[in-house]
Amino acid sequence: MSKHSNFIAIMIFVGLLCLLASCGGKEQPPRTRDEIFRARSELPALYLTLETKQRVIAPAGKSVFVDQASGEVCWRASACNNPDCPGREDDGQPFVFIAPDYGYFAKNDGTLGHNSAKAARHGRQREDCPECLKNRDLGSETVQQRQQYVDWVRPYELPEAIAGGKELDEELKRRNTMDRRHRVSKPTPPDPSQQPTRADPGTRPSG
Repeated sequence: MSKHSNFIAIMIFVGLLCLLASCGGKEQPPRTRDEIFRARSELPALYLTLETKQRVIAPAGKSVFVDQASGEVCWRASACNNPDCPGREDDGQPFVFIAPDYGYFAKNDGTLGHNSAKAARHGRQREDCPECLKNRDLGSETVQQRQQYVDWVRPYELPEAIAGGKELDEELKRRNTMDRRHRVSKPTPPDPSQQPTRADPGTRPSG
């Protein structure tokens, strides 16, 4: 084979590689809004068991459930972002806690049960940070101060869930943009009420 033929063969090969690379790097169309919201509920989240406060990773869409490994009831973990929270870790990490309804319990078969009488007797733990409550005077707090403590408490987010949430936000933006373009490009059907009507050929005008 001549050098010219070799050069042509090489160029064809390079062209095919570029074509494959461009196809492989093509951005996939966004999923539907329902699929994106479903994916968000499946992001990993931190839960704590009620008795021993063991850390359990499960989909964010859960609320309260029985951890099959420990047999304990799990609740979604909250984090206190008060910079002066006395429970803040030495490395600066926020204090993590749960606000359980003590009426829930684990049945012998591993499923979740609920005792209404026990729930009424114990009540549900306040969703305020229990460490901050040690230094608060609820009787003298202003409405603004109380709201600030409420705003400091948020569901604890795992780093991988934060990253996954950002990707889903971008995908949702692309979905919304695609839907808007589709609505604009779709022709609007004529309004029948605005169309001129023709007289019935079988009738004659009166007068």
